[in-house]
Order: sequence, then C-alpha cells, then structure tokens
Amino acid sequence: AAARQPLAPFMDELRALGLDNLLVHGTERLPGGSTFFALFGLPHRPRPRHAYFFELLLPHLHLALQRVGQQQRQARAGALARPVSAREMEILHWVREGKSNEEIGLILGISGLTVKNHLQRLYRLLGVSNRAHAIARGMALHLFEQPLPPLARAA
Repeated sequence: AAARQPLAPFMDELRALGLDNLLVHGTERLPGGSTFFALFGLPHRPRPRHAYFFELLLPHLHLALQRVGQQQRQARAGALARPVSAREMEILHWVREGKSNEEIGLILGISGLTVKNHLQRLYRLLGVSNRAHAIARGMALHLFEQPLPPLARAA
C-alpha cells in the first residue's frame, strides 16, 4: 500500500494548501528519461479508474513533453545543418500559399515528384514531418522574412 501512496507523509501539508484532490504518477525507463506528472485541485476525489487512465496516458504525455522540449531547443539553437536553398525556399513559399505538389511543379516547371523530393529534404533539414510543421518552423526561423527568388515573386 505504501507504493500506491507515496505522498502519504505529505498529505496533511497538501490538504492545508487546499490540494487534497490530486493524482500523481511518474514514468521510468522511457526514451529520454523519466517524468513526473501531478494533477492538483481536481473537482472530485480521484478513483482507481482515474489513476488507471492516467497511467495509460502517461507515456503519451511524456513523449509530447519531450517533443515540445526538443522543438524549443531547436528553435533556440536556430542553426540549421545547412542554409535553405533558393529552390527549397520557393517551394516552401508555395506550400505556405496552400499549393499542392503538382501545382507547385507547374509553377516552377518541375514535376510533382521533384517537388516532393525537395520537400522531404526540407523536412529533414528543418526537423519536421509535415507541411504545416515546415511552415511553422520556417516562420520560427524567420525564413519568410527573406526576399523571395524572382520566379516565386512573379507567379
């Protein structure tokens, strides 16, 4: 029972602070280390069922927290492995405008598959996995504040 009640010695202090309805759980041996989550001030006393569902959610919360931390570190670092090429910047501009790979290919005079290949390289460079995230990362890196290549401006 002591393992299920690790905060028992602190309950009087927590109650004095108005934090008597709480749910806590930690992770261990997950990629990237361990985390500890505490939900304080719940409207009702948590039941075993709530603890069970919290335990199921924990690995997902852990990974989400890691991902946010990684994105923040990358944004702070701001340095890319290499500069974004003019062609990648053109493609990112049109992605931001909502164009499909085929539409971008028509505008730039290349195939949709070539656009897709450029996007895959750009995703790896930016450390993202989809178009929306690439745009957000580009905005965070102020890529859109740079002047566009002439072809992208003319179209």
